[in-house]
Amino acid sequence: MSKENKSKSIQPDIKTWSLFTGLSDQDYIDLEKNIKIINFNKDEVVFRPNDQADGMYYMISGTMKISKIMPEGKAQILYIYHADDFVGGLNVLSGDHYLYLGETLEPCKIGYIPKNVFLKYVLNNTQSLISLLEKSYDRIRWAEDLISRLSSSNAEIKVAGLLISLIDSYGRKRGQDIHLELSITREEMGSYAGLTRETMTRKLNEFRKRDLIDFRGNRTIIIKNLEALRSIIYLV
Repeated sequence: MSKENKSKSIQPDIKTWSLFTGLSDQDYIDLEKNIKIINFNKDEVVFRPNDQADGMYYMISGTMKISKIMPEGKAQILYIYHADDFVGGLNVLSGDHYLYLGETLEPCKIGYIPKNVFLKYVLNNTQSLISLLEKSYDRIRWAEDLISRLSSSNAEIKVAGLLISLIDSYGRKRGQDIHLELSITREEMGSYAGLTRETMTRKLNEFRKRDLIDFRGNRTIIIKNLEALRSIIYLV
């Protein structure tokens, strides 16, 4: 990924970024000079395993998946990041390399924050540190849910757990239902749940026949009975 060829001047809404709240006007002027805005197309690589972590990434728009390449060569999705998420802070602090693969799921606008900017404006800003800790806590909870899904041998539990976990990121309340307006494919959902695409598709169709969910087009799943999905996780 070439930061030079794809970068543009920073957007004027940087003051709304949760990572940089409560700074002075001069600080924002300095940030505008040092942060690069990069436009990515769908399915582009943002970073790869072993890339040097000389900066972190802030999601302005779009979605990006973070995957671990397994020994057999398959990609296991670990996280999906949306607007106002950021990745790489811990790697920058530790001086480590990136461990995972970051790829866009749709066209994205991403801010690239060099290490010196991160150290100066995040570590010395209480509000920024609080935001960083809150995101870290959310990811710990998400990782715990992921471990729970992957450790189960029951495909029904995995699919029900995945649908519930996607509500925070994709869910939109529509009357009594919840619409998951997804940017991920069935294959990517399978990766997220530790299942093949075929098993994921089969289980979703079974849930539809039981009137737990419904489909609208290829990318919207309608959750019609959330309590029934929850009961699958605890009672199956």
